Amino acid sequence: MIFSFITDIKGALSLGKIDIGSKRIIHLYNQAWIEWTLQQPVQVESELSGEFQFVMRDSDSLIKVKSPQGSFLSLTELQFKYDDAMPERVAAYAALAREKYHLKVFVTVVYFLRPPKNRTVSNTFHQELMGQTVHQDFKIISLWELDAKQALIFNNPAVLPFVPLMKGGNTVEMVQICAKRLGTEEHAEELKAFLAILASYVLDKQLVNQILRLNMEIIEQSPLMQDLLERKCDEAREKGMEDGMEKGLLNALWQLLTFRFEISREYFNRHFQALELKTIEQLYKTALRVQNLTEFEEALDTTSSKAKKDL
Repeated sequence: MIFSFITDIKGALSLGKIDIGSKRIIHLYNQAWIEWTLQQPVQVESELSGEFQFVMRDSDSLIKVKSPQGSFLSLTELQFKYDDAMPERVAAYAALAREKYHLKVFVTVVYFLRPPKNRTVSNTFHQELMGQTVHQDFKIISLWELDAKQALIFNNPAVLPFVPLMKGGNTVEMVQICAKRLGTEEHAEELKAFLAILASYVLDKQLVNQILRLNMEIIEQSPLMQDLLERKCDEAREKGMEDGMEKGLLNALWQLLTFRFEISREYFNRHFQALELKTIEQLYKTALRVQNLTEFEEALDTTSSKAKKDL
């Protein structure tokens, strides 16, 4: 189950969903995160919405902090792989944040994986047109350039899950140390789950499973897992809507069940035949809520029996 969890989540994240886990870590440990990214004596005042009206823009993390120089915004963008459009996008985020909150903005971009050899990670956006200039600097944190042992010395819980992607962090020993330290935190299972996701990019997934021994019952009910499930199911539902409401929602239900309980598509074929849209909607909500496959099967029997009586 744990091995499959890592495999399935990694597949989702390869499509750009790794930011979900990162955002969750920043939310849980915003003070620790800010201390690491800014390397300054600052205090978190509040987390702010990174969503901006009128345009489809959404930053990964926007936090109001207080420093000896006064209050300002710390905007963090997390980038799993290199993206040529990142400088322009970050400049837009910073401008929108300034306009919305009327505060100065300090921008940090965290890159997870090394870029292609023919690409250089830029730390600025600069554009000139007819005498007008747009310029935005931003701090770059490249995980592969950071020393994993140094990260262990600081023992920052917001940083430890990222250690496997750092220099010298892709070893069994380093993952074991991180897992042990994260095990003492209040949100230990969520932190260890994200550690497993990142470690699976540099170590064998079965080995990661043996090292971490995640408590899947806790993880499946965690906000991290629920966010991942919701995003995955929304995508499945949107994709299926092209073929009609009923077929689309049924496909989303299949996606959810196979993702959560490792069952084949044939498992419920007999039960799902000729179901009406309303019944599928009920089952979909049930599949999101239940803790295990047995609970879903019981709910399915009850729902199916009621649907037959109503015919």
